[in-house]
Amino acid sequence: MPRSLEAALDIAYKDLHQFWRMKMLFVTFLLMPIVLMTLFGFMFPTVGTSNPYSGKIAAPYRHIQVGIVVEDGGGLAYSVADQFKQISSSMGLLDVREYASLGAAREEIVKGRLKGVVVIPYGFSEALASNRQAAITVTMDDTSAQLASTIYSEISMILGMISEGFSHSIIVKLDPSMDASFAVEPITVERKSLISGTTSTFEFLAPGFMALTMVMGTLSGLGAAIAREKEQGTMDGILVAPISSYAIIAGKVAAQTVRAMIQASIILGIAMIFFGVRIYGSPLLMLLVMILGVSSFIGIGIIATSMAAEQETAMTLLMLLQIPSMFICNIMFPIEQLPSWLQAVGRALPLYYAADGLRKVIVLNASLSQISPDLTILLIYSIVTLGIAIPIFRRSLTR
Repeated sequence: MPRSLEAALDIAYKDLHQFWRMKMLFVTFLLMPIVLMTLFGFMFPTVGTSNPYSGKIAAPYRHIQVGIVVEDGGGLAYSVADQFKQISSSMGLLDVREYASLGAAREEIVKGRLKGVVVIPYGFSEALASNRQAAITVTMDDTSAQLASTIYSEISMILGMISEGFSHSIIVKLDPSMDASFAVEPITVERKSLISGTTSTFEFLAPGFMALTMVMGTLSGLGAAIAREKEQGTMDGILVAPISSYAIIAGKVAAQTVRAMIQASIILGIAMIFFGVRIYGSPLLMLLVMILGVSSFIGIGIIATSMAAEQETAMTLLMLLQIPSMFICNIMFPIEQLPSWLQAVGRALPLYYAADGLRKVIVLNASLSQISPDLTILLIYSIVTLGIAIPIFRRSLTR
């Protein structure tokens, strides 16, 4: 028994010593918990209690860009718009921009520059002057359901505060013949969808899951394929074959692209069949975003696996890239709830633009010009990372 215990301790010491000697694996091993705890610490900030009656609205999002369109030309409409802008600015919740029409504001939502638009419609001032309830419509960017719900709640609270102010002035001079509902709530808020017919919340989650699956599948599959062949020695057999290293890279890239497309198609198929998801945009445009999204990560995966000597190191290094991306690239949680410096990190990763492009095409029926910024960044990522990865991979083959 003592001899077995001593042997077990010797084996444990040998494995730990070998682990210590693999410096890249050891560093990524230490970085993983640090990165995760830092991310979660900033992703879930403490939010106070909202009290709209005292003029206090607590929220995890600050300075969100929204638009306002005043279709009605009456004085009461402009008074409400001015109060809305003033309250939003004083609380630091919303940054309000004025637009001439709903169409112009809608274009900005599809491009990702606005998260919602408040419309004061025709007849608003006349309805209030005639002692009738007047409705304000709010249209949100529903590509992030959680963010849209929270911002809509904030907008409703602000408009509720304005409505309460009108209600107090009405009650002071209450006419017995006046409609009671008008006296209690003179201004109502109605929410309208940006795209007619959207019925499932999963429509806003499916594109993010597609992008995430493509990225994770590409990185994991690429890491396993290259690192495993290097460890097992099968890469040596490929190298002695009468083919160029460019052909090897092209084959790896083609295989991972096909795998990623299959996985993303399965997710979309399940979402459409079982959860009622519809594709409102062009399938060809969606396919273009998927291809560029995969290619933007293939270069990163080749660089990571080429630098790692062992499969375990390669997989750990890739996990260090994958897991944080899930939380800071607007996939599972709105990026707006992160601090500004962490938002900058998320927007620096290609996963953010792959998910953003897919959401705009699938959910908002975006055109090629409307998602051109996403496509441009993905294309630049693909060219730069593959340009760096190819010589690194070729050098790693000769080691």
